[in-house]
Order: sequence, then C-alpha cells, then structure tokens
Amino acid sequence: MAFRYGSPEDSNLYGFKICNVPGLLCVTEEYLEHNGTPQHPHDLVSHHGLFYQLHDVIHNVWSFRDDQNNYKIKMSGNRASNDGDLVRRWCVAGKGLAVKYCLDMSNDLLNDRVVNVMPNFKPRSSELWLVCPTRQSITPAVRLLRDHVKLECTNVLLLLIDKGVLDKSVLS
Repeated sequence: MAFRYGSPEDSNLYGFKICNVPGLLCVTEEYLEHNGTPQHPHDLVSHHGLFYQLHDVIHNVWSFRDDQNNYKIKMSGNRASNDGDLVRRWCVAGKGLAVKYCLDMSNDLLNDRVVNVMPNFKPRSSELWLVCPTRQSITPAVRLLRDHVKLECTNVLLLLIDKGVLDKSVLS
C-alpha cells in the first residue's frame, strides 16, 4: 500500500480518499523582504522558482486560478529535484518560492517558517489517497490505518484553517 496524491488512475488499484489537499505558494518572509511580495501571478516571472522534477520533466509552468481567470506562468529558477522534501527544505531555507501541497508544508506554515502568498490565486490542488494493489490487501489493519490518517489529516487541515492559511471549503 502507499499514500499518493491524486486519485488512482490504474483500474487495478483499490483506494480510499483520505482528504482534499490544496496547493499553496510558499515562501519565507526573509525571501520576500529581499525580493518583494508578488501580488499577481504575472509578478512571479521576476522571482526564483523551486521546482519538482519527475522523469526528467521540470515542472516550471505554474497554474493559478482566481474567481474568474486561469493563469499559466513559466517560471525561472536554478533548483529542481525529484525529491519533494528537498524542494520544501529549499523553500524553508529562503531559496525561492515553491508550489507545494499544504500537508507537505503544514509544519512549516504552522511554525511560521514559511507563509502562503497570493492566497486569492489558487495553485493546483489534489486529493490524498491510500492505495492498495488488490482488494484482498484491504485488511482490517489497513482500514484502521486509513481511519487514523484521515483523522490526523483533518486535524492538520483544521489547524491550518484556524491559522487562516486555508478556508473551511477544503473540508467539503
């Protein structure tokens, strides 16, 4: 079994949705003090992006949406990795801006190591799923794990809502 962002695309996998997971544009206050605070997606072209790379594809085109429009911004930057936690650590170290899922950044957001900027412009969002290779692998222990992780994720999302990082709609 594994935890994955996004619903299973392979019809041979069985899974349980754990929760909705919004993406956020995260950065340190120190970075903003030196480079300015972007107010609109178009402002991002003058900033340093921190990128996730998968199968030699650097994800340097960031998409945002507001109530009326969608925006695609080709970012520049000098750091890319296939290790999502390394991208998180670069962000916490003030090396640039990163679009990350709120669960990945929750500890840093809750402890004021990073902030969410441009909250009116939403980056991609996803769902967290627990996936299993077969129906037979869904045991009572797996169901207990699912329930425990679902509760823990809900608690983290509620903390982020209480801090003002997320709005309540994430729970629906």
